[in-house]
Parts: sequence; structure tokens; C-alpha cells
Amino acid sequence: MPENRFLSTLDPADAARLGPALRVKTLARDDLVASEGRPVEKVMLPVNCILSVIAVLRDGREVETRTIGFEGGYGLLHALGSPLSYERVIAQVPGDAYELPLAALAQAAQASPSLVNHIVSFAQASLIQSAQTTACNAIHSAEQRMCRWLLMSQDRLGSDVLPLTQEHLSIMLGVQRTTVTAIAKDLQGRGLIANGRGRIRILDRDGLQRIVCECYEMLEDGVAQMVGFSPAEQAG
Repeated sequence: MPENRFLSTLDPADAARLGPALRVKTLARDDLVASEGRPVEKVMLPVNCILSVIAVLRDGREVETRTIGFEGGYGLLHALGSPLSYERVIAQVPGDAYELPLAALAQAAQASPSLVNHIVSFAQASLIQSAQTTACNAIHSAEQRMCRWLLMSQDRLGSDVLPLTQEHLSIMLGVQRTTVTAIAKDLQGRGLIANGRGRIRILDRDGLQRIVCECYEMLEDGVAQMVGFSPAEQAG
């Protein structure tokens, strides 16, 4: 299988500790990984899928706070503190991931300071994305944010074809589906994407990069500073 960067950059001794507990999990679109208000039982480490981390408001509205691909995982920091999740996590793009019992990661971390440092570094990279996404959602246009998401998804999947739905895009942007449809139609009219049923093909990455806000580059740089690489570099 392709690699997950959290696992592939482990110290060999830590990799040996975790290896026996790892299992391959195939996730379908919309599979639930974690629920708000419930304990996290499994750490999910994507390989060729993308997880969507969603904040759910009391009135039922949902906003995506970050996505997680092969560059990290969900549940890492829960192994060092409270296992309770305050977010909903689903498989936004289907594919494979490594599954690791939270208890196994917590036990291994108690015996290994190097593993604790590794967990913290990758958790910090995820928190950087969440903070930058919050700022982006408040300041930048829906078109810029959609371009950022498309570029980040391409980085994580290493493919020009992104299996997306209008529902997921509206949650990601925090806007109505009609807004998503209008943006996609405009980008397609400019020859940047081809919008099909349940998928988007990126035709002109450079064109999307000319539109995207500064947050895309800042997110890539932030991840690189924390864990030594960016998803775009790995995809390239």
C-alpha cells in the first residue's frame, strides 16, 4: 500500500511497537469515523482517502474545520489526553486507511518519549490547518476557499479527478449548494475544472493557484515546518 506519513516517519523502535496493532480499513464515502460527544476508540491514518472533520452546531448546521489525508491522522492527540471527541469525522473521499486502537497508541506513548514528540508534531500540524481554515472561512471568498480545497485534495490524492459531491462541498465552504453550483459552473467556464456527476476533474492547476487565497500556501508551509514536508511536495 502507499504510505501514511505519520507511520512512515516513525522511529524504527516506535514502528515496531505499533506494527502488530495496525489494521487496514477500507472506508466508503460518508463512513463515520468519530462522533461528537463520544470517545474515540480508533486512530485513523489515511493512505488514499480523505477524512473531513466537521463542527456541528446545535441547530444542525455543519462546517468543515479541516481535512486529513495521508499526511496525518485523526485521534493522535486523543491518545495523550481525553479520548472524547467534540467533532464529527467522516470519510469525505473513500479509500484505505490504517486503523490503530487508541489504547494501543496510548500504551506505546507511555513507554516512548520519541513517540510522544512525534504525535505532538503531527497534531500541531493538524491544528495549524484548523486555525488557518477558520481565518480563511471568515475572510476569503467562497471561490478562493473552493480553489484551496480543490488544490489540497489533489495534493492528498495525487490525482486530477476528485470524487466530490455538492453536499460535501457546501459543508466544506459553509455555503448553500446553489453557491457551490454557481462557483463550479464559473470555474468550468474558464477552463479550470470539468464538473461531472459526483466528481471534479482539475484541468488547470496553475489557474486555480492564481485564484486561491494565501491560506493554501500558508497551510502547506505550516505543515512542512511541523513535520518536515508538505502534502504538495509529497504529491509532486
